[in-house]
Amino acid sequence: MTVGQEREPHPLPTSATCFLCGEQNPCGLRVKFQREADRVFTEYRVDERRTGFDGLAHGGVLAALLDETMGWAAALAFGRMCITAEVTIRYVKPVQVGTTVVVSAKPRSCSRRLCVTDGEVRDADGTVYTRASGKFLPLSVEETRRIDSQLIYPEGRKSVFDLPKEAADVM
Repeated sequence: MTVGQEREPHPLPTSATCFLCGEQNPCGLRVKFQREADRVFTEYRVDERRTGFDGLAHGGVLAALLDETMGWAAALAFGRMCITAEVTIRYVKPVQVGTTVVVSAKPRSCSRRLCVTDGEVRDADGTVYTRASGKFLPLSVEETRRIDSQLIYPEGRKSVFDLPKEAADVM
């Protein structure tokens, strides 16, 4: 079974210092990303430390969550880590402090050099708060290997990337 065929959620790796998933980042959100088939998702409960004003989630926090979630969707579709080229966000409805949201993303289309993804922020009732699209560029095989070696995988899990044994990096 290859990446993207799984039908049950599987945890994705974290890192030590990432603002979103960093296990050792005292200012981070410490969210856990999961994949289910070609969908990547995480849950996040908006707390008062992440507000803009008047008890509402800061739009930058929602943007960061969408960027990372869409980035993982692109990385899994490509089989290599990716960098963000562009993100477009549409804020549909404000998110109140205390709301638990699900941030999810899927690849829309991928070519050899670009993956376009779609993401959204919803609550458990299905209310859509934010929609986004993103364009992501794949990193080299070597750079993916370097980053992957620094990721923290759940016990017993190996790399989510099926990289070639040789360092033949063709983009």
